[in-house]
Amino acid sequence: MSQKKKIREDNLRLKEEKLRLEFLEKQRIRQEKQKEREEQEEIKKIEREKIEEEKRRVREEKQRLKDIEINKQKEEQYRLDEEERKLQYQEQKLKESEQRLKDIEIQRVREIEIQKLKEADEFRNKEEELKLKEQEEIEELKALKLKAEENRKREEEQKRREEEIRIQELKEQKAKEAKIAEQIRKKAEDDRIREWERNFDEEQKKKEEELLKKIEERENKIKQQTTKDHSDNQEN
Repeated sequence: MSQKKKIREDNLRLKEEKLRLEFLEKQRIRQEKQKEREEQEEIKKIEREKIEEEKRRVREEKQRLKDIEINKQKEEQYRLDEEERKLQYQEQKLKESEQRLKDIEIQRVREIEIQKLKEADEFRNKEEELKLKEQEEIEELKALKLKAEENRKREEEQKRREEEIRIQELKEQKAKEAKIAEQIRKKAEDDRIREWERNFDEEQKKKEEELLKKIEERENKIKQQTTKDHSDNQEN
């Protein structure tokens, strides 16, 4: 009887041990699966972080390229503005010079014509034509002034719109850097323009003086020829 009981106890212990081992094995399997899931999650997390990092770098690179392009456009706009200012100044000075020379030439021609008309009765009709031509020139000058005023207003409106766009662009920049950069650029641009204007005015003044000198020489020759012709007519 004792022997049977011992066998049952041994069998029971074997069963318990077997159950314990099975439980441990299942627990080990669960832990390994859990660990595997955690490792998979960690790998996915790392991959997501890498993707996000790559996206961030792409965005930063796009922004950097965009900033470079914007800066290039602004530098080009600054250069175009400077060239436009030079061109406008040059056109203005050339127009003023041309008008002064034209007025001088008209005045000299008028004086010569009037002198000739006074010397001979046959030129009296031409004096009337000259007055009519003078009136036509005055009307043309008025029309030119009106057209110039209209052009000036259009240019001012265009400049105003361009200035609004430029101000809007400046607001989008960093305030301190934009202010410093603009001050430096403006000073350099003004210095270059002033130097260019000074050189241009000096050169233009020399050209005008040379042209006036040539006109005076031509006038003197005409007066001398006119005096000589008048003297020859009186002798005849």
